[in-house]
Amino acid sequence: MRQAVPIASSAPSWLPAALRGPSWSLREVWVRWASIIGLTTFFVVAQADWHGLPRWQVWSMLLLRIATSWNGNALLFFYLRRRLPGYENTMRRVLLAVGLSVAFTVLTNFPLTWLTRSTLEPGLAFWPAYWKSLLGCLRFVVLATSLYESVYFFHQWRHTARQAAGFARESAVARFEALKQQVDPHFLFNSLNSLAGLVGDNEPAQEFLGSLASVYRYVLLSKDHATVPLSQEMDFVADYLNLTAVRFGAAVQVVIHLAPEALRQHVPPLVVQLLVENALKHNAISEKSPLRITIRAAGDVLRVCNSRHHKTVLAQTSRQGLQNIVARYQFITDRPVGIDPRETEFEVCLPLLPAA
Repeated sequence: MRQAVPIASSAPSWLPAALRGPSWSLREVWVRWASIIGLTTFFVVAQADWHGLPRWQVWSMLLLRIATSWNGNALLFFYLRRRLPGYENTMRRVLLAVGLSVAFTVLTNFPLTWLTRSTLEPGLAFWPAYWKSLLGCLRFVVLATSLYESVYFFHQWRHTARQAAGFARESAVARFEALKQQVDPHFLFNSLNSLAGLVGDNEPAQEFLGSLASVYRYVLLSKDHATVPLSQEMDFVADYLNLTAVRFGAAVQVVIHLAPEALRQHVPPLVVQLLVENALKHNAISEKSPLRITIRAAGDVLRVCNSRHHKTVLAQTSRQGLQNIVARYQFITDRPVGIDPRETEFEVCLPLLPAA
């Protein structure tokens, strides 16, 4: 079962489960109800004459009206945020919020006006009371929509700014690492050609050098592309596996099931090879206990699964490979990378992307 990342919450343990959640959500609930109670109390105290009615009765009725209007509109706002998230959907979300809030207010004002009239002002005609109440409620709808959208827009802007700053830092680190590891490509290719001449007719050595040249050529050509066709990535993985076969032989078994339509979709370059490399790096490998790697596509998801053979001595690693893959996907798509560690297998699910 996939590991779930817990969401930090500042909610006290004695609160009902429905009120526990992210701190911003909890604060909104507290502020909303405190404002509802405060407004109700203000209206009751501000008007001195309530035609001899008990103030608790007036307070209860006003509380019902304000709570119904505010909570109903808040639920509409949160629903639209889930369906149309982000600041890029602000105009559509605001227009829908206003339209749905007006419709909600018009409908709920019928029973609320009838209840208020029959309880507080039985001698008042229904329709004048309805239109007067509706006008006040519509003013509240405009105010509430402006307030909620302003807070949400600022929150989204701040989140996007922080995310952009994080991507900029990651990009700077990646460029620095690339500069540290950079080798003149002409020098390397000339060296490989010279080495091929030295090995002569040694066919295994010639195949090894051919795969090594293909691997380095792919790294050079793909570094400036956000995504590449899966078919190109799998050709690169095949060359990489040819290199590892010299070291591991039959101790590494790879099974690939990819339909032609999956090969036409895209992935960020080097991600599949990195998952294969991680499997080789973090598992004990022997012919008695071979490492099995399965690469298959299911719908628009590429699944890379390897058997787990725990090492007695762990190799030194920065453990940044998976985090880098997740960060690269976050930069180009909203679809998440699935990481599923099990007792005997480790599986990573990569979203397959359409061609840019």
